[in-house]
Amino acid sequence: MKLCILTYDTPHMKTRQVFAGLTHRGFKRIDFLTMPFTMRPERTVAAPHRPFQFGDGPTPQELARRSGGRCLPYEAWREAWRTVSEDKFPDWFILCGSNLIDAEFANTGKILNAHAGLIPAARGLDALKWAIYEGQPVGTTLHVIDAETDAGKVLAHYITPIRHSDDFATFARRHYDAEIDMLVCFDMLLSDGHVIDLRTRDARMRMPIETEREMLDRFEEWKVKFLAEKGLTMSSLQLLRGASSRS
Repeated sequence: MKLCILTYDTPHMKTRQVFAGLTHRGFKRIDFLTMPFTMRPERTVAAPHRPFQFGDGPTPQELARRSGGRCLPYEAWREAWRTVSEDKFPDWFILCGSNLIDAEFANTGKILNAHAGLIPAARGLDALKWAIYEGQPVGTTLHVIDAETDAGKVLAHYITPIRHSDDFATFARRHYDAEIDMLVCFDMLLSDGHVIDLRTRDARMRMPIETEREMLDRFEEWKVKFLAEKGLTMSSLQLLRGASSRS
């Protein structure tokens, strides 16, 4: 299976983790399609929901060389559809990070994304935080993107497990790790992913910091509620945990 990772043109933690997991599972000659990245001032948040993504580490060019793949600029996405030695399209583009994607490219039906919410009920930004704030289940979604925000065909849902000892930070890290696992093990979920029937809701914007603080105040109550609902902890990913490798 031929893969191409869509990401930023700079060292990026999620990209590195997904690449490590895919190569650990035996995927070879992974191509990269890179978008320009400009470092912006960090937003002030009450509760960071994932590790800081940018800094030291191998560039996409270095990762591509390790696997024998190519690294192309985003503008060359049509060219990225052809491999070095074979006249065929990559089977999938794996989305690890990007700016806005052209509608034509988004609608190819070839780009896989792991969203930090249960699509179509939790769309847009800060999906994890909005779900906790509104007393909804929290999970991740593997989906084929299209030009609409967090839409496209849903391939698998995964409810993030909750532990009695969790605070927001430990739970958010487990939730983030589930995104990585979904992308690393995407091929196992293409035909065997569990999909929940959910009502479509509008995409959300960033959560204001005052609302974040309220969300943190509600976390313990939310945790107790969903610890009691054991039936929600379904696990397409439980057996996949050992298959992925994070670094």
